[in-house]
Amino acid sequence: MSTLSDNSEVKEKIKAELFQCMLEMSYSKITVKKLVGRLGMSRQNFYRYYLSKDEVLLDLIDNTLDAAYQIIESNLEGIRDNVALVSKQIESLALPQKDLMNEILSCSNEKVVFSHGRSFVRRVVGRLLREKEHTDIDQDYLDIIISQYAGSGYHMVKTWAQNDSEIDSSKFRHLVFNFVDGWFKAVDDACDV
Repeated sequence: MSTLSDNSEVKEKIKAELFQCMLEMSYSKITVKKLVGRLGMSRQNFYRYYLSKDEVLLDLIDNTLDAAYQIIESNLEGIRDNVALVSKQIESLALPQKDLMNEILSCSNEKVVFSHGRSFVRRVVGRLLREKEHTDIDQDYLDIIISQYAGSGYHMVKTWAQNDSEIDSSKFRHLVFNFVDGWFKAVDDACDV
């Protein structure tokens, strides 16, 4: 009988192999057959963990977004005063994962990736609103904010990840700071409308 840790280990191996494949070929050329062949497992065994390669990709995305969400959640107390700290922690999360982010953002399934990013922005905005106990908000205005920051965040990270040269960490932190600070201010403005 397999244990939960066994399942986690297998899933981690599958995700690592998908990432390795993404470094070697375009996402559209990766098939479950290629993936399981490289892993030395049967398709049937693969399907015990994931329904498709897209599901593996989404799991990779979720891991990164969940780590970013935990940074925000752990700094929620006085977060507007701690934008610099949050930005520095997001920088620490992002810099070592540049190749992974580049491959995820460059895959042929951009619509799914963007949709996941938008859900992340909605999740953070919802958490910020609950923290301030705001319930009477113009939802259309809030949807515009969510779309704006999901789109600009997606393109900012994609441009950074695809840049072959390394951006000075202070410049990267400045970009992240401005993005996070603008995002929080836009949410605050939505509450004041």
